[in-house]
Amino acid sequence: MRVFKEKVVTAWKLTLPAILLSLLLEFSAGIFLGKYFEKLMLHYPLILVVLPGLMGLRGNIFGALSSRFTSALYLGEIEPKLKDRKVLEIILTGVSLSLLPVAILWLVSVVKLGLDNAIVVFAILLASTIFVSMVLGLTAASVTIIPFRREIDPDAIATPVVTSVADLLTIPTLILFVLLFETHEGVFLFALIFFLVLFGVMGVKYKISKKIFFELSTVLIVLAAVSSISGALLETFSREIHESLIFSILYPAIIGSLGNFGGVVGARTSTKLHIGEVERFFEKETLLDILALTTLTLPLASIMYSSGVLVAYFIFGKVPGVYYFFFPFYMLTALFVMLLGNFISVAFHKFGFDPDNVTVPAITTLADLIGTALTITLSLLF
Repeated sequence: MRVFKEKVVTAWKLTLPAILLSLLLEFSAGIFLGKYFEKLMLHYPLILVVLPGLMGLRGNIFGALSSRFTSALYLGEIEPKLKDRKVLEIILTGVSLSLLPVAILWLVSVVKLGLDNAIVVFAILLASTIFVSMVLGLTAASVTIIPFRREIDPDAIATPVVTSVADLLTIPTLILFVLLFETHEGVFLFALIFFLVLFGVMGVKYKISKKIFFELSTVLIVLAAVSSISGALLETFSREIHESLIFSILYPAIIGSLGNFGGVVGARTSTKLHIGEVERFFEKETLLDILALTTLTLPLASIMYSSGVLVAYFIFGKVPGVYYFFFPFYMLTALFVMLLGNFISVAFHKFGFDPDNVTVPAITTLADLIGTALTITLSLLF
C-alpha cells in the first residue's frame, strides 16, 4: 500500500501537471478545429482524412525520439546539451521521418476522395510538416535534457508535452497555411521554398541516424495505414461530430490525452526494459503505475468536459448539455490504452525491436484510432 501511495503522489506531482499543460495546448488546437471544422469539411476534406495521422504520427515520432533521448542520457551515450551533435542528428532524423507518413496519408486521402485540391493540400502539408517537425525536435530534446539535468525522470513528462505540442501546432499551422494560400499565394510559395531550403541545408550539415530512421520508418508505414483508418472515420462521421460541437472541440484533447497516458506507460516500461527492471508482461510494479495514473482520469475528464462547455459558450455562443456517459467511457478507455502501452513495449522488446523506437509511435497511433472511435461513439450518443 505504501508503494502504491508513493506512485499516486508521483503521478499527481509529475504526470498530472504535464498532462494539464497538454490539455491546455490541446484545447487551443480544439478551438481552431471547432472554428474551422466546417471549412475543412466542405472545402478541404482531404485534410480531414490526413489530420489524425498528422497529429498522432508527429507526436509519435518525436515522442519516440524523446524516449530515445532519455535512454541515451541514462546510458551516457549523449551529453545533456542541446548543442551535442548527436542530439542535432536525432532531430534531423525526426524531421526526415515526419515526411514519410505525410506522403502515405496524402495518397490515401486522394484514393478516398479524388484529386480535387490535392496538389494544394500536399504543398500545405509539406510546408507545415517541416516547420512543425523542427519545433518538435527542439521540444523533444529540451523536455528530456532539462529535467535530466535537474534529476527529474524525463519519462514522466516528456511524452505528454511533446505529443501535445504536436497537437497544438498541427491544426493551427495547417489552417494558417490554408488561409495564407487563399489570401497571399506568393507569400505561401515563398514560405514553402524557404522551409525546403532550410531542410536541405540541415541535411548537408548533419547526418541522419540510419538505425533509428530505418527501424522507425518500417513501423511508420504500418502506423500510417492505421492512422488512415482514423482519418477515414473522422471524415466519414464529420457531420455528426460537427453537429455535436463539443466533441469537435474535445477531439484533440481526447486523442491527445489518451496517447499521453499510453505514452507515459510505454516510455517508462521501455526505459525499465533497457536497464533490466522489467522482464515480462504486466509486472506488479507496472500495474501499480497504471492504477496510480488511473486516479488522474476522472479529474482530467471533468476538466476536459467543463472546459469544452466553456469554449462552446464563450466562443461559439452555444451551451452543450452535460452528458454523463462521457466520464466512464473516457476513464475505461484511458485504462485500456495504458495496459496496451505496457503490452506493446514488452512485446516489441521480446521480438527484438528497440522499444524506444517503436513503443510510443505504436501506442499513440492506436490511441488516436481508439480516441477517434470514442469521439464518434460519443457524438452518435449525443
